[in-house]
Amino acid sequence: MQEEDDPRPRSAKARRGPGRPRGALDPGHDERRRELATAALGAVVQGGARTSLHALARATECSIPTLRHYFGDRSGVIAAALEGARALAEVHLARLADPGALDLAASVRAVADDLVTAWVRHGVGRIFSAGLCAGIFDDLAGPGYLGGVLEPTLQAFEARLRVHAGRGELDLDDDDDEAIRAAGLAFLSPLILALLHQEGLGGRRCRPLDLAAFAEDHAARFLRAYGRAPPTRPATRGRAR
Repeated sequence: MQEEDDPRPRSAKARRGPGRPRGALDPGHDERRRELATAALGAVVQGGARTSLHALARATECSIPTLRHYFGDRSGVIAAALEGARALAEVHLARLADPGALDLAASVRAVADDLVTAWVRHGVGRIFSAGLCAGIFDDLAGPGYLGGVLEPTLQAFEARLRVHAGRGELDLDDDDDEAIRAAGLAFLSPLILALLHQEGLGGRRCRPLDLAAFAEDHAARFLRAYGRAPPTRPATRGRAR
């Protein structure tokens, strides 16, 4: 008997017609993946290393099989969420990269003050701390944290320093990428460590630190180490009488 004479109903696959080639993605797959990653970020910020796949499913309002379809596993979801944080911070990163008309002294002091304020009052510390906890020693979440949170911050500040170097305000060449990077790490690393110590690890209870005063002192030390002193005028001799 021919297939068209078979009284049995066709399968769902037959009704749909030819399927997609193996490995082909649904239309809108990338956009949907970005939406889910953005929705998952809040759960990562709240849970850090303790963020479960169930918590991620609740945050994204979808099933665990759906998350596995788009991200592979829990680490894949966390990595994508942290990578997506970069797009949400583009305006702030652009402001960090551009000192505008500020000279070096005012510029680094502004960065130090803004970082402390954003960390303590505006949730930046939660993203840095939770991302670090979730990403440490994780082959997927770790690079996600680097690519979405830590490296964009470091590179934006390096761009700021490069502007100052080009103006002759830094004792560095603006095309010396290695030196610019070292200077950026020298400035941001103590600030981030102090903020992690005080805010993320409870250091304010066992060894409190005046973060505003620390930021001011650290900026001054950075200026002494890396700032280029303005040229001094030669002393003028008085007229001989």
